[in-house]
Parts: sequence; C-alpha cells; structure tokens
Amino acid sequence: MADIAAPFRPPQRAVTRTYRRPYKKSTKGCCQCKARKIKCDEIYPCSNCRKKFVDATCCKYTSTSHLRSRPSDSAQTDSSSTSSVSKSPLPRSLSVTPVGVSSSNLVELRLMHHYTKSVFSRPSRISGAALYHSLWDFEIPQVAFSSELVLNALLGLTSLNLLSLHPDDQALSSSAWSYFNKAVILQRTALDTMERRNAEPMIIAAVLLAHYNWLASCSEDNPHPKKLEVETYNMCKGILNLAQESGPCLEKYSSIPEVVVEVPAESSLDQNFIDLAAEDMGTLLESLEYRNIHQEGKDACHKFADEVMNIYTLIASGCKDNAGLEQKMVTVLHRVPECFVQLLDVGDPIALALLARSIICLDLLDDSSAWWVHGAGSCKVPPKAINGILKTMPIEYRWTMDFPLRVVAKEVKINHDFGRN
Repeated sequence: MADIAAPFRPPQRAVTRTYRRPYKKSTKGCCQCKARKIKCDEIYPCSNCRKKFVDATCCKYTSTSHLRSRPSDSAQTDSSSTSSVSKSPLPRSLSVTPVGVSSSNLVELRLMHHYTKSVFSRPSRISGAALYHSLWDFEIPQVAFSSELVLNALLGLTSLNLLSLHPDDQALSSSAWSYFNKAVILQRTALDTMERRNAEPMIIAAVLLAHYNWLASCSEDNPHPKKLEVETYNMCKGILNLAQESGPCLEKYSSIPEVVVEVPAESSLDQNFIDLAAEDMGTLLESLEYRNIHQEGKDACHKFADEVMNIYTLIASGCKDNAGLEQKMVTVLHRVPECFVQLLDVGDPIALALLARSIICLDLLDDSSAWWVHGAGSCKVPPKAINGILKTMPIEYRWTMDFPLRVVAKEVKINHDFGRN
C-alpha cells in the first residue's frame, strides 16, 4: 500500500526582529515651537512659523549652528536663504504691522499705553479727596472707552505730552492736532444738543481740553501769560457752569473742592527759603502802592500773595501731599477776587510778577510726574511760563522777575530734607 504523502511544509526560517531606538525628544527646535510644545522640522524658517506668522523672521532659535536650509525650486533662492541665515542675526524685532491692525490703531495703542503707564505709575497720593486728580485714575479712562469725545480729547492731550518727550516725531505732531481738532468739533456739536446722558463726557472732555490749552501754550518758545493762565481759567469757569446746568446728578463737578493740606506733624521748616521768599514778596507788594490801580485790585494782589506764601510754607515744611499741593496751585485764581484776573488780562506788571511766583511753586515740588500739570521734556511749564512772562514785562519792571528766574535756575531751592525725620 502506497504511503500517504506528508503535507509539504516550507522550511523554517529564522525570524529576525527589528528593535526601534528609544525616541529622544529634540531640543534644537525653534523657540516658538518649543513654547507651543509641537514638533519642529528644525529648518529656517520652520513650517509651523511660516503658517503662523506673517514675517518669517519671527522664527527664532537659541543656536543657529545646526540649521538646515529650506529646500527651494531654484538654486538662487536656496543660496540666498542660506546666506540670510548665516549672515543676519535671527533675534529681530517684529517690524511689520500685525494683520487687521492699521497704522492709526497702532498710534492709539501707543498713546493709551503711555497714558496708562504714566498715570498709574505715580507715587501714592495722600489727598484722597482731591477729585481733580482722581479724574485721571478712574473717570477719564473709564468714560473714554464709551465716549468718542473723551477718547479724542485724551489721545490729543497724551500726544502732546509724548511730543514734548520726542519733539522730532512727526507722527505725534500731526496726531496731537488731529485728535484735538476732532474733540473740539465733537464738543461743539454736543453743546448744541446737550442732554443729561452726555453731560459727564462733555465735562470730562472740557477738563482735558483745558489742560491741552495749558500744555500747548508751553510748547511755544515764549508763551503769553494771558493764553497760559487767563484762557485756561476761563475754560475752567466754563466747566463749572456746564456742571451746574447739568443738574444734581453731576454735582461733584459743579464746584472746585477746597483741599485741606496741612503741615506735617513734627516737621522742620526750611527757614532759609521762607526768609528769602518773604523778603521778595514784601519788596514786590511795596511797589504795589505806587501803581495807579483801584484799592480792590490792590487787595486782590495781597490775597494772591497770601495764597502763594501759604503754598511756599507747605512745601518748605516737607509736605508730601503733592496731589493736594498741585490742586491748590492750579486753582489759585478761583480763590482770589476776579479783579485779579482782570489785572492779568490788561497785563499789569505786579499781577504778572505775582503769577510768576505761583507758577514756580510747581518747580519747588520734588515730584513732577503729573505731566498734565507740570509739562514734560522740553515743554516744562515753569521755565517756559517764566520766560514768557519776562518777555511781556515792561523793562522798568524786569527786576520783579529776579526771584522766579533764580528758582527756575535752581539758584534758590527748597531743601526737602528739612521735612524728613
């Protein structure tokens, strides 16, 4: 019987197994891919950065020695890409406009950043009741986000401040005037159709425009004292009238609050400065008797002199309530009889000399970060205003400007260490 054939079985082959090397995470990827925790192809610019960013220079590496060139269809492109990697440093700032952002948007972002940084970086203030200064921290930026009028006034004033720090920046020069002009047009339109709901934006915009006038006059070579003080004073009176017409809902704006600033307890007075200031003020008021002005005007001058001497004493005592002191300085014309403003309006030399002594109080403070009051850069208010008054002063009364000029030149100053324990 024939044997049944056994089924054919192929010969057994040795099974060879392949082992993968353990995955080792690369640490040579670009900074952006490593931050996003995604795989990088480690070429310049990498595929991920080419998709994510408008500018390929955003692809940055901590080291460029290992980089491979991006393959290209032409040898010329390949060589230029290789040379750009080897010759130019990778860390470069983004120089293109982000997608969806126009140049005007960038200007506004720059101005808002400057405003926020400069206002909120001020030293802590003691005078919590100083409404005038609380405006800059809270009301103005809050209302600006919902009011085109306030926003344009804010951007115009901030442009003017930045321009004083960067006088060669033509973009700031044009934006300062442009925003100011828009704010004035919007303010006039709002006045024609004033309603209670838009009263607060109008008042806040008026405050900003008054400060714009104050700082803009000091951007001139020789600002006229009438434009600096009298025009600003009249604008502030308009703000008070506007607030009074708006009804009780805006009563906090209807008057200038009296800020009480006191001499610090156990403080020492810089008596040397006070003696010099008192001697100067006495000589100035003596000459008032020879002026052919009515007694009411002379009394107003004496009242103004008392206000200035009070501020001198507070500063010389080491008082640190700069917000309160600044408010007392900028509102001094509102606390004296209006006939003093009339003397300024006609250019009376003694009234102008007294005004100069009020302005130099700003220069005596050891903190001038409130740029909307002090000015900044090449447009600081005290030196500009004093020189403007000097140019206006009749020759026979130029002697009345000696003390303010010495203060501006730092020949006479307050030793602030006297007020420190």
